[in-house]
Amino acid sequence: MQMKSEKNKNKIKCLALIGFMATGKSTIGPLLARELEYDYLDTDAMVEADMGRSVTDIFAQMGEDTFRDAEHEALKKALSMENTVLSTGGGIILFKRNRQLLMEKAFVVSLSAQPETIYGRVKDDHTRPLLRCEDPLLRIRQMLAERQKYYDVCDLKISTETWTAEEICQKIKKAFYLK
Repeated sequence: MQMKSEKNKNKIKCLALIGFMATGKSTIGPLLARELEYDYLDTDAMVEADMGRSVTDIFAQMGEDTFRDAEHEALKKALSMENTVLSTGGGIILFKRNRQLLMEKAFVVSLSAQPETIYGRVKDDHTRPLLRCEDPLLRIRQMLAERQKYYDVCDLKISTETWTAEEICQKIKKAFYLK
């Protein structure tokens, strides 16, 4: 676990989970929200509700650009709320506008896992459009390498490799209250 926070967090009322796919955002987010007695939102679920179709369908039928625009709107909406834990899609950090919003309006926690662990978690999940390729593990390694510098822009970094979801929630909660 690594923490780096220099910004004024006194008025921050939103906690955002970022990280690559299958690092635990959708598992830890709801648990953490219950623990903090906060609302829980997921940007992918918000996009799906707004567009009336799955992320996979949006990618396939409308393209990644359409999804990323809808994702940005969902992020803006979610970050305008208070007392909220927000799970974000793994690629939300690819865009400077999203990184700026997150760092300005939320306590940002970056969850991480090793490529092999991620692959083990998603190998049978056919709803991951970016992993529909010949060598998904290689693709995961490449994508992680490209994105790591963005996942590192956060207030707290924590690996989901060795602790249980409950232990991770306790570590995040402690860091959030110390902000």
